[in-house]
Amino acid sequence: MGEIQAGQSGGSRSNLSRRVRVCMVVLGAVAAVIGLVLLLLPSGQASFGWFAYAPLSNSPFIPPGVLVSPHSQIGIVLFVIGLAMLAFGAGWMLGHRQAARHQRFPDPGSPGI
Repeated sequence: MGEIQAGQSGGSRSNLSRRVRVCMVVLGAVAAVIGLVLLLLPSGQASFGWFAYAPLSNSPFIPPGVLVSPHSQIGIVLFVIGLAMLAFGAGWMLGHRQAARHQRFPDPGSPGI
């Protein structure tokens, strides 16, 4: 049942693998671009802060531990995940291309099987 019948090839599996590689590269690029846009967009004014204490009214209040806005944090995470997916997908595509080239043109110095 798992054997390939005469006249059939493993083309559907190869086609699926190619689609997965291309989708990974495209989705990684899209995620990286969206993350970069979110990271570079200016975040709005803080909806919290101290306003009644006069000597500190000229300086903004930044609560401890919050140095990057949630908007920017999401952008950083999307950018990093997108770059990782893009690199993995591109490496997979290049490795598959290299393996296909060696199948078509074997090394002349390698011993024959």
